[in-house]
Amino acid sequence: MLFFLPMFVNKADTFARFHGKQSMVVQAALVLFWCAVWMLDFVLGRVLGNMLILGFVFKAMAWLLHYPVGLLVSLAYVVVAVLGIVQSLAGRYWRVPVVGAYSDRLAP
Repeated sequence: MLFFLPMFVNKADTFARFHGKQSMVVQAALVLFWCAVWMLDFVLGRVLGNMLILGFVFKAMAWLLHYPVGLLVSLAYVVVAVLGIVQSLAGRYWRVPVVGAYSDRLAP
């Protein structure tokens, strides 16, 4: 959530901007993921879950999407955040494997 600090405090530092942009993309991906999960949870669990016979199947799909998948994605976010912090404190340019390509597309 503090990705904006290195991006706005010292605008001339390319190292800080590099890690700040990656952190912003990772944070945005997590927010988009959870928005999609909440919408699908609402549709599957609350709307389609009230159907007579298939309602149980939709509620089970919503539960599986929300809790186990959400837990795995949140744990992956924590691991990537800690790795990014460690790499930036070590002074290395470390590109997040999937997200790094998207952060390069942002304006410098």
